Amino acid sequence: MFSHLTCLLVVLAAAAITNAADPTGPQLAERLDHVRRPDKSFEVRLNITEMRDGKTTQQSSLRVMARKQANDPHFDAVSLCLAPDADKGKSVFASGSEVWFYDLKSKRPTQLSAHHFRGKFFVADALSTSFAADYNTELTGEETIKDAARTDVLCYRIKMKRRDKNGLTADVIEYWVDKKLLQPIRGQFYTSAGKLLRTSYYAGYAKVLEDVRPTRVLVVSNTERGLVTDIKFEGFALHEWPQEMFAKDALPRVSRGELP
Repeated sequence: MFSHLTCLLVVLAAAAITNAADPTGPQLAERLDHVRRPDKSFEVRLNITEMRDGKTTQQSSLRVMARKQANDPHFDAVSLCLAPDADKGKSVFASGSEVWFYDLKSKRPTQLSAHHFRGKFFVADALSTSFAADYNTELTGEETIKDAARTDVLCYRIKMKRRDKNGLTADVIEYWVDKKLLQPIRGQFYTSAGKLLRTSYYAGYAKVLEDVRPTRVLVVSNTERGLVTDIKFEGFALHEWPQEMFAKDALPRVSRGELP
């Protein structure tokens, strides 16, 4: 089973928060949405390196195609595996809490549970979720932490609780957001029972599609000892996709390269 598929995405201008003396939790959630991904339909390539105890164990590449839902902060997303050869052509379609997987060796797409998706395809929460729409967010204070380069950064600390327990992403999330630049520095993702699943560090900030965004995320597993996943984003581009491409029945055509 393809172990790194994803889907992505949403909104608020940084200026509105920057000018406020004390941003609220919901404002910071909107800021995170805006920084993590574009606000319009887009595509991006993910190059993913999995390491265990410092040694590379797997490398993969994905093409993620996301379509903005009309009058809604959410995105539908199709992810297509480009490498390695053993997984090439495998695809996933995600919309809301519905997820479908297709393998070229299969006769038809198969549905994945939200639990399975959350456990295996964690990049989804970086690309397809609207924190502002899906979570209740509170500002819990300020804290100085170390970023991915081990530099001290003064951050706002926020805590988010998912409204819909059947969603694809973590039930509880904490983020540390650079107080000066309003950029995510670290995220921690938990079950509803408080078990820490993973910790993400955001790095490689660059101007992409009219905003400064992270182009690299380092994910440290808190459930598998020694597992670190290095995710690099490249080729961000706005793209209007045909509506018929975003359906489970379209996956076989996507996998065969018959849809863009």
